[in-house]
Amino acid sequence: MNMVNKPKPLDVLNKSLKSPVIVRIRGGREFRGTLEGYDMHMNLVLSDAEELNRDATVNSFGGEVLMRGDNVVYISPTTQRETEKDEDTGKSKSKGKEAGEKEKW
Repeated sequence: MNMVNKPKPLDVLNKSLKSPVIVRIRGGREFRGTLEGYDMHMNLVLSDAEELNRDATVNSFGGEVLMRGDNVVYISPTTQRETEKDEDTGKSKSKGKEAGEKEKW
């Protein structure tokens, strides 16, 4: 079995930088935001973070949010957030060129 080409967890996180992610923490709470940074302990910094509630409501937080790594259950890359912003504004993304240049994986 050739394991040379398999991505490592930190490689996946690195590719998710500056991209929208969904993060679940202990207790079942889920947050959506842009991954601004992380460290080897999986402490995360999210900008434009929103809490996704079970009743389909959303709580927004201003600025950046720090999540302690030992509370993180999973991190999932997503593009849903950019799509929603496009639909809400009815305009194209101001960072469309940047988003188009990002590597697909």
